[in-house]
Amino acid sequence: MDLQDFFSMKARRVGPSIIAQMARMLGPDGISFTSGEPSPDLIPLLGLREAFDRAAGQVSLFSYPTTAGYLPLREWIAEWMSREGLAPAWLDPSCLILTNGSQGALNLLAETFIEPGDLILTESPTYPEALLAFQREGARILPVPVDEEGPIPEKLEERMAGAKAKFFYTVVNFQNPSGCTTSDARKAAILELARRKGFFILEDDPYRYLRFEGKPTKSYFEMAGEDRRVVYLGSFSKIIAPGVRCGWCAFPLNLKDKLLEIRLSLELCPPALTQAAVFEFLRANDLRAHLVKLAREYKNRRDSLVQALNREASRLGLRLSVPKGGFFLWGTCEGIADMFEFAQYAAREKRVGFIPGRFFFPLEGEGADSIRFAFAKAAPEQSREGAARFADALESYRRIFSPGRNLQ
Repeated sequence: MDLQDFFSMKARRVGPSIIAQMARMLGPDGISFTSGEPSPDLIPLLGLREAFDRAAGQVSLFSYPTTAGYLPLREWIAEWMSREGLAPAWLDPSCLILTNGSQGALNLLAETFIEPGDLILTESPTYPEALLAFQREGARILPVPVDEEGPIPEKLEERMAGAKAKFFYTVVNFQNPSGCTTSDARKAAILELARRKGFFILEDDPYRYLRFEGKPTKSYFEMAGEDRRVVYLGSFSKIIAPGVRCGWCAFPLNLKDKLLEIRLSLELCPPALTQAAVFEFLRANDLRAHLVKLAREYKNRRDSLVQALNREASRLGLRLSVPKGGFFLWGTCEGIADMFEFAQYAAREKRVGFIPGRFFFPLEGEGADSIRFAFAKAAPEQSREGAARFADALESYRRIFSPGRNLQ
């Protein structure tokens, strides 16, 4: 019997993750710029070990926890968001649930709000695992182009001509993959569009505290105020450790009951022990100093990769945009007709990995010459070697597949 014959329609809508595909193709001995995750050497291991020891002494954490998540951590997050100017005055712990990272929140919200055929607005390019979550539920995607200031309001309004969308999904700071940050002026314009057109905003903000230059921006969540048309997603994956799988979703209170009902049907309850450990870590450590250290280290890694790639590959047609924070470099590479084919060649023959940009676009045919490099896990010496391998792959690939092509 072939059990694949019994796949649900949801299962058939989901395809593989390009990031996981490229990581497998590269193998353990390659130099990878594929995965947007923190560097293991920057995870605060000692502080986390101590925090888990303290949490494990609470016997109540080994029983079934509340569906909303560990209350002391929800209280800490509500206070933190208010102190940071990210939240409207009405936010309190009852308007927060803890999730299995931001992805857990995306899955929960997709399950709650999307019916097959619904129109959803997303940035273009955007985070591909969000697209997977929305498309799994049968959503149709309306892409909104971005530039260095974020999504373009005029393009968003054009996309909605004669259409009715449920929500707009946006990664607001150092966006994955483009690295752009949405300006406050753009946020105000898009909020006004949301009021006129009747959609809400799903604000995903996992990279906010990885800023290297410039001043922090406001949040849609705070700017909307009493209008209450924004759901905010945050995560500790990028700033503490992805393995703790701890994020949060902040929302207007009238969503709480339905979100908890859906969550109960999906996973019963969240892991209280890890949530309590995150709280113990936050309570015992200087988070601000930790964030300053992360920003300093990741800035150095960004600069090292930018310099190495410009030195080795700008002469070959690589053009990069440099973000003011986050984990990603976004660019284009002229003269490559099939970036996925080139990425496979580079991984297989030169043991260097990156992500072809077209997989970040909701519509086929877009982003054919675009490319994303993740720099967070790459030490400066790895960036130098990886950039040299990338240039070598580019030159040899062109010789083999594009005879006579020479950009030098």
